[in-house]
Amino acid sequence: MRKVLVKESGTLAVFAVVAFAVFFIWISIGILSFAPTWFALLFLAMPVLFILLALAKGTSVFTGNKKTSMLFEGSSVTESGVTFPEELEYETGRIALDGYWRNTGRSRSYHVRRNFEARERKTGAFVEFLNGPFRVEVLRDGTGRVEAPAVRILSGPYKDVLLIFLTDDGEVTGSGSLTLSKGSDIAMVAFRGEGKELRGSVQAELSKARKVRIEVGSEKVWKRIAEGQSFDFSFSPLPEEKTVVFTNYKTVSPMSLVKALWKDSTVLGHGTFTLKAVLDVPLAKDVVEKVPFRVEKERESVDEN
Repeated sequence: MRKVLVKESGTLAVFAVVAFAVFFIWISIGILSFAPTWFALLFLAMPVLFILLALAKGTSVFTGNKKTSMLFEGSSVTESGVTFPEELEYETGRIALDGYWRNTGRSRSYHVRRNFEARERKTGAFVEFLNGPFRVEVLRDGTGRVEAPAVRILSGPYKDVLLIFLTDDGEVTGSGSLTLSKGSDIAMVAFRGEGKELRGSVQAELSKARKVRIEVGSEKVWKRIAEGQSFDFSFSPLPEEKTVVFTNYKTVSPMSLVKALWKDSTVLGHGTFTLKAVLDVPLAKDVVEKVPFRVEKERESVDEN
């Protein structure tokens, strides 16, 4: 069983906002000395508001990280579940996190939608591992979605700490083949599910095309797993071991999870995914073929309490 602490990093951004606002006020004081008092106060109200908002955000992140660290250090995990340092009131359910960017350039900002669907409220010092299906499809920049079984603490010094459960149970199903061709270039892709892995091979004869790329994902989130001419590939859509993530509900994001757990664009979990084969052709449109495969979760393990 793997136990992971995920804390939100917001200190640098808060410091930058405060520093800029203070510098702006310092520069403005000299300029506004010739302006009417009411105008100067109104003009300076905006940077002061930015400072207050930044400090509030920083305090929230700091408090959330502190609560999470305390529970992480005081809890023990086994294959069956998590033991808390004391009896706590909590609710079980599912967490859904959507990360997205707004605008472009310097005004680009990252946003998160959080939703916890509660299913049962309990009190105790032990919570069983929630062995239900999960799904992670997140790009390296935090764009994407995370959905998984979770526990949200409701009482005590750990209020709003969130435990996210990622099971290693599952089986990759499906098999098939794809053919990519353009002119004299041709590539044959074969794949099959073997236990917890998707395995396959590429046989290619290329003259103008650069290479063949193999990716997995769905919709806008894709992860490159192999590339070249003739090669074998494998991909596991499940963790190497059961994982419990300790984080804070008010600050957790797909970006912080990817940075802490996987370091790169991530496609994991259960359900239907797509294998995409791409014939990379210079100075021309790439040839793309797609085929679905599934990661099945054993029905007897779906109970999430």
